[in-house]
Amino acid sequence: MHTRLLILASIAVGCLYLFYYQEFLNKSKERTAALGLPRKIWQTWETPPHGLNEELMRLSKSWIDLNPDHRYELLTNGSSVTYVRERFNHRQDIVDVFERTTDRILRADLTRYLTLLGDGGVYTDIDTDCSKPIQEWIPDQLHDKVGLVLGVEYDSQGGEIRKDFNLPVQLCQWTIMAAPGHHVLQTVVETVVSKLSTDQVNLESIPSHDLQYVLETTGPRMFTVAVLESLTSQLGRTVTYEEISNLTAPKLIA
Repeated sequence: MHTRLLILASIAVGCLYLFYYQEFLNKSKERTAALGLPRKIWQTWETPPHGLNEELMRLSKSWIDLNPDHRYELLTNGSSVTYVRERFNHRQDIVDVFERTTDRILRADLTRYLTLLGDGGVYTDIDTDCSKPIQEWIPDQLHDKVGLVLGVEYDSQGGEIRKDFNLPVQLCQWTIMAAPGHHVLQTVVETVVSKLSTDQVNLESIPSHDLQYVLETTGPRMFTVAVLESLTSQLGRTVTYEEISNLTAPKLIA
């Protein structure tokens, strides 16, 4: 097995790509290798598509219109529970934590990680606009080498860190492209499930609509740290923030 990571300046300030497969799901090794980066788009919302307002409908449609060869699926509160129960029926701990997580933001974050780990494809928030076909995100010479695409949401570029961030570089998790069973997503899911499981036992209640708790438990802060820890583990060397900072062109880390 090998790990390949590519950082691009495309989706946001920059973009991160990683290639690594691990058998996390039952009998997933052959399935994962065959699929690569599936042509599938995931979004989540509380209600079915007819419940979207005009602006969200327009934004959602941009992903469908620019990517006609991709399967599109909108998971609602109800269908996300069904998905997790069926896809992760071999991991009752994941199902239990998901069902006990009632805060909509925490659950939405966990949903995106689980859908990408389970089936792969592109997850993107419902309020994002697709301005470039997904097939054009990755340079042609790297299409067969990339297994994860991540944007850089914030980069201090070696300077003072903004007050609303506490990391020198923060990765974006509102749009993610991944192969199913990807090792980084496995690390992210295990990190989130472990934290939520512990807090569900030790706290009287999980903080609801607490921004700091979300950022550090399921949000971009946790995500960024987990990604770098996963890369460090797989590459056998310390992967630092400097490696994903000051991007001006695509970068592959392998």
